[in-house]
Amino acid sequence: MIENLSSSVAALFTMGGLLALANVILIDIVLSGDNAIVIGMATKDLRGKERKRAIVIGIVLATAFRILFASTVVYLLRVVGIKFAGGLLLLYVVWKFYRELRRDEADGNGAGGAGKPEARTLKSAVWLILMADVSMSLDNVLAVSGASRENILVLGIGLVFSILLMAIASNFIASKLEKYPQVQWAGLLVILFVALEMMLTGTHELEEKVFHVNLLPFVMFVLAMGGFALHHRYIKPAAEDRLAAWFAANWRSLIITNLVVLLALVFFGGVIHAFLLGHHAILYFVCALILFVIIEVVATIRHGR
Repeated sequence: MIENLSSSVAALFTMGGLLALANVILIDIVLSGDNAIVIGMATKDLRGKERKRAIVIGIVLATAFRILFASTVVYLLRVVGIKFAGGLLLLYVVWKFYRELRRDEADGNGAGGAGKPEARTLKSAVWLILMADVSMSLDNVLAVSGASRENILVLGIGLVFSILLMAIASNFIASKLEKYPQVQWAGLLVILFVALEMMLTGTHELEEKVFHVNLLPFVMFVLAMGGFALHHRYIKPAAEDRLAAWFAANWRSLIITNLVVLLALVFFGGVIHAFLLGHHAILYFVCALILFVIIEVVATIRHGR
């Protein structure tokens, strides 16, 4: 073991080792930042000791899962579809946060009786963090394992760095979400993008090694139908008077945004098309956003009738 550690130290202080460490740190900044967003969003409604306890539990769970996955990464890489399963798990977290944000909006507009979001209790906050930690820790370890070039010391430094980053960022994000609740939607979009990216990678793996057929259309169709069904059952459509007030307050921004999008499509349509085809995760992320808008519009129309 001492010999392995010595060789890892020697390998670290080479150009390849330093490059591997830089790659691992960059990956950890991105993926641990996602973890911190989840922990921050799940604990935003907790107060004092409860929030600190939930953040500590979340960081401990993320650390434990990363150590577990890192020690078994050789076997995890052989499991076909594990990234797809992790993406689905993270998509469940997205749905829970989305449902709570919609409830928050209803409560804040005098809906009363809509009930408090589940994440306002320590138990439910820890449950959400647990679900996200499993999938995000898996994603982190699989990404870092390739970047670290099998250097144990690099893996260890990356793990310590990710723990510190989560510890600092989680409480900061939770406190800012209290002051600026609308930022929660940006956090939700970040988690959605990570989930779709994991599912996309997992779907390609299943296509190449198991089914030998393009699964994406079928998966997207099932998710779209599931989204419609869940929204219809659990989400209360926005009231027409609230929508009218929102459009009245934001009509200038909407006109400017649509004008910018239209001009971008007219002058840079080919570039945008090529970019989306070359970055499938962003393409499906845009499709998911469009789907969300369609679901909301359909629900509002049905509610109005």
